[in-house]
Amino acid sequence: MSVPTKWQLVQHWLASPDRDTFAPMLEDAGAPCCFACGWFSERWNRQTQKASWGRATLERAHIIPSSLGGSDDASNVILLCAPCHRDSPDWPDPGEMARWIAARPDRSSKEVEDVSDWFIALKQAPEFTALLATLEAEPDLPDAEAIERIKGMLWESARRASLHASALSTGTKVAILRDTAAGATRGEV
Repeated sequence: MSVPTKWQLVQHWLASPDRDTFAPMLEDAGAPCCFACGWFSERWNRQTQKASWGRATLERAHIIPSSLGGSDDASNVILLCAPCHRDSPDWPDPGEMARWIAARPDRSSKEVEDVSDWFIALKQAPEFTALLATLEAEPDLPDAEAIERIKGMLWESARRASLHASALSTGTKVAILRDTAAGATRGEV
């Protein structure tokens, strides 16, 4: 027997009496999310619920791992985001997974986390903050023009970066901010 599709798992857990234990964040079929922490992405939404769940970058995770005798039946498989799947217990007692899920903190959406990462990066790149202060202090430069100038500089720096696991890492975001500030200091942008 093969592992059920994401859509089959959603249908199973919506009807399961154990839903509150193993899929507490699953509210309805229209909102793809990690069953443990609630993490989601607005980009997953498609025309049909089935298509939305298919697009969701959630991983099928066994409550009792196959290596410990767990089956591929829908009652033993849940949908988790990558960090939850990585952190979840590989243990023969389903009660351990239930306790782990109950204690798992909620997460924001992917998009909110991306914005938060930029704020974290900004704290690690004080030279970029100094660049912003310099631009703000230029009385001859209108606000809209200053914003466009910063956007252009950021774009040029970002073009030099690479994606890590299909996203910009926080470290890459710091490098983009630092490179932008250094380029402005050198007059390159």
